[in-house]
Amino acid sequence: MNHLLEKPRKIYVSRKIDFNAAHRLFNAELSDAENSRIYGKCSNEHGHGHNYELEITLSGIVDRKTGFLFDLKELKSILEEEIIARFDHRHLNFDVPELEHCVPTTEVLAVLVWDILENRLKQFNNREISLYEVKIYETGKNAVRYLGE
Repeated sequence: MNHLLEKPRKIYVSRKIDFNAAHRLFNAELSDAENSRIYGKCSNEHGHGHNYELEITLSGIVDRKTGFLFDLKELKSILEEEIIARFDHRHLNFDVPELEHCVPTTEVLAVLVWDILENRLKQFNNREISLYEVKIYETGKNAVRYLGE
């Protein structure tokens, strides 16, 4: 069965999800004028929202028995439990404890998502699977990629 997998094959599997969240880019250690200069309209006192698109990529060796690297239904469940439940329709500055005392830029959000998912994937330590990339589109034109470095 799966003779093409006799030789170990490293592969990359991705899953996309969407969530909506608001944030305010504001550093309390800076003056209002400095925040305005650095973050522009994104430092608006009431914040603003985004329709984020998140793409998660896992890497590893395909399992010869199943032909899967990772069951995408399982990955979908993990993303719903860990990401959607935590961020969707939330204000990142106020509703996400892990972002307290942070400027919730998309860069910071990508690092947090990495840490959350890397921790969750540790329960699958019996497989040769790793988180390869977190990619977040803040807008259709702006994206952040994080590779865990």
